[in-house]
Amino acid sequence: MQNLRNVIRQLAQPDAETVALVCTVDAVDKSARTVDCSPINESAPLLGVNLQANQEGECGVCLFPEIGSYVVVGFVADGAAGVVLLTEKIESAEIVIGDTSVVIDGNGICFNGGLFGGLVKVADLTERLNIIENDINELKTIFSTGWNPMAQDGGAALKTAAASWYSYRLTPTQRNDYENEKVKH
Repeated sequence: MQNLRNVIRQLAQPDAETVALVCTVDAVDKSARTVDCSPINESAPLLGVNLQANQEGECGVCLFPEIGSYVVVGFVADGAAGVVLLTEKIESAEIVIGDTSVVIDGNGICFNGGLFGGLVKVADLTERLNIIENDINELKTIFSTGWNPMAQDGGAALKTAAASWYSYRLTPTQRNDYENEKVKH
């Protein structure tokens, strides 16, 4: 078993030892999915460090660190390829699986571009629907129990029975009454 462990270690490091450096982030390029950073040991700045294994990839998970935060940059082989392994603080995260995407940032969560707007706040929507349903039920009660049609009264009996109902107006529902703008889909 010990020999197998040593073989795996040797295969994982064919040319040289893997090195990791702690750095501070100087710049983030979201389109290139790279960062420029400065090692805290004051060695030369690192430019264009990959945020993903495949720099040109648009799928998977990509964490965009905040400028000024710490990252751990790992190097493989002879140090020619660097990739961010860990981040202290992130500005945003992007997850893409097939044709489904999620972007998380300080403004909230956005699924698939957010074209449908914010998610429904179920409790607020239920409260609003209950107000409307109660209003309709009150009108049904007036028609079924509180009003007796009278010939030739010109609707006076109906007006009297419904007076308390029609004097109360519902306020028009606004989108922000039930929309959670921090979670868009």
